[in-house]
Amino acid sequence: ISEIANLSIKEEGSFLNAKMIEIFCGIPLSDSYKLKMSSVEAIVDILTEMLNETPTHIDKFTLNGTQYGFIPDLDEMSLGEYVDLDGNASDWQKMHIAMNVLYRPIVTSKVGKYNIEEYTASDSDKMKAMPLGAAIGSLFFFLQFRDRVIEAYDSLFQQSRTDGDYSRAANFSAKWGWYSSIFSLAGGDVRKLEDITKLNIHQCFTFLSFTKEKAEIESQQIKSKF
Repeated sequence: ISEIANLSIKEEGSFLNAKMIEIFCGIPLSDSYKLKMSSVEAIVDILTEMLNETPTHIDKFTLNGTQYGFIPDLDEMSLGEYVDLDGNASDWQKMHIAMNVLYRPIVTSKVGKYNIEEYTASDSDKMKAMPLGAAIGSLFFFLQFRDRVIEAYDSLFQQSRTDGDYSRAANFSAKWGWYSSIFSLAGGDVRKLEDITKLNIHQCFTFLSFTKEKAEIESQQIKSKF
């Protein structure tokens, strides 16, 4: 988000302005070009001002009479929660799905602490009406967390396809993404896939890092013998 904001200041090209409107307002790129210049400038000014400010993280908000709370501890989230976040947080059109992971109805609250409902992927459309400030602030918060996860498990998050690499293996990795990791954790047993998604992310990522490094060492040892 901050990168887009910085670019909007340095460049005033019509494409960048149209792209900002497409991402944050849900207006197709082709339709953005049809807007009046005065309208484009007004919208871009609002978006630029909003994005240049450090987003405020909002722990709680009320929607349709229900109080929602942000996940108390991101490190305690399940693999399934992380996958749904990682797969939708980069697409504004799917942002409500990511927000459905980050915010859930509060079930108990005491002395500043609270517990939220268990995560369910259904009924995420209700989050389309959540406060914009909460969405942007929580997205910024999650992206910082994701950066820490990628740094901690860097071997798992290397780019699956380098520029110009269209090999069968690269295409397979790009196509199946997280499914391959879940399948590996389940030991190839499709009956265990759902159970795997309920495990803690650090437990899963540690195991995947171990097995990947182990496989690489064994492969090198085999090659060295020949």
